[in-house]
Amino acid sequence: MSISKQEYVLVNLPYIKKDLTHFKRYADLAYKRFLHKYGEQQTTALYNQYNAMSLLVGSSSYYRMYKDIFKIIRKFAKTKKPLWMQSWLNIHDEKDLLTWHNHADSLLHGYISIDPKDTKTVFANYTIKNKIGNVYLGPSKNYHKVICNKKFKGKRITIAFDVIDENSIKHTYNKYGEVNINSGFVPIY
Repeated sequence: MSISKQEYVLVNLPYIKKDLTHFKRYADLAYKRFLHKYGEQQTTALYNQYNAMSLLVGSSSYYRMYKDIFKIIRKFAKTKKPLWMQSWLNIHDEKDLLTWHNHADSLLHGYISIDPKDTKTVFANYTIKNKIGNVYLGPSKNYHKVICNKKFKGKRITIAFDVIDENSIKHTYNKYGEVNINSGFVPIY
């Protein structure tokens, strides 16, 4: 597969900021749906148990966003071969921001900033200032963490996603077996 020679891509979807009230309201509804199904668990901790797409059902704005995400992924990956995506909610207080981690079992990783507060995502070679509507996409192997620039109240909301291809799936089968899989992946058309 020919991945873009760019280290990453950053695209802004301006309609997220324009309709932020809707995006935040539906993220809150998705969070309530998550709690109803999984109980008092962290959405990030159970990232491989669900797909945020299914929790956001009913929102034509999120439908549009995911269509655009699929286009961004296809353009960056430069392939028409089968790809799958799984997404999850990151809904955090200031004290819950993510420390150094990567997504080694997938090909690509990205996130959409819905209400990122005043934060940045730090990678080894670059830093992304998180802004409402920004979509980041890059290699999954890149370690990253989230840093708070300014104290905030309320919840920081992003939607993260991983992208896999057939080679990633084979690697996962070898590592975990063919049964213990992340059941949240959906095809990227």
